[in-house]
Amino acid sequence: MVGWLTAQSLAPKASADGNHKRLDAEVQLLLARQQQDDLNPAEQRRLLERLIVLERPEQALGLLQQLSNQEPKALIWPLMIAEFRRFEGDLDGARQEINRLLTLHPQKLEVLELKALLELDSGRGSAVVGLLKATFNSQPRGQRLTTGLLLADVQRQTGQTEKAAALYNALAAESPNDARPLIALALLRQEQGMGKKAQLLLFRARQRRTKPGEADPMIDSLAAHWGLLSARKVVSRTSQQTSAEAAAATAQRKSHRSHRP
Repeated sequence: MVGWLTAQSLAPKASADGNHKRLDAEVQLLLARQQQDDLNPAEQRRLLERLIVLERPEQALGLLQQLSNQEPKALIWPLMIAEFRRFEGDLDGARQEINRLLTLHPQKLEVLELKALLELDSGRGSAVVGLLKATFNSQPRGQRLTTGLLLADVQRQTGQTEKAAALYNALAAESPNDARPLIALALLRQEQGMGKKAQLLLFRARQRRTKPGEADPMIDSLAAHWGLLSARKVVSRTSQQTSAEAAAATAQRKSHRSHRP
């Protein structure tokens, strides 16, 4: 999926660079070999990417469906078909494919993630919360972290921020050796302007990921960035306050001058 998005973003550049004819020739060759079942997986992916660069969605979708028919038990192809339809704006077609997959793989994280993305795209994020809750509650404690993180993220994106925060805390307690719930909660608190709480949560997360005194580049980078942002806010507020005080003092001096005899 990432390869497709990257390829799509390169499409204007490819045309501007005069590569269209070369890509078209490459696609024709790959398609001919595909008809003879003579492409390895890497070449199949390259063909898909080239078809998207050349803006041939129908051929790309046809290739995906052909691959899905060849490997009916493989989950990757129907997932890619659903993601492709979503990427192309065919939300109804994507939803139909995902709902079919959910009947076959109701607890598969990849399917749940795509379902959540689809409903968020459609402005129906709250509709998928119930599905994720049911899945989460059916899984054993300590083994449902990834589903719980997905549920909390959807709650956060649909405005249920305190429910998301409560779930992050619960997940942190259920999985005491995993830093992800604390990092997610820190991100939420930072978004809410609670810089001190976010920094404290990052400190707790660091304790789960490293030995005492050991650096953690990802967490340290977040902490430094957030600390810098907090410092900038303080400087900004101080500057504004100083400017306001200076303006008031200037106004007061002018007032005194105007009242002199």
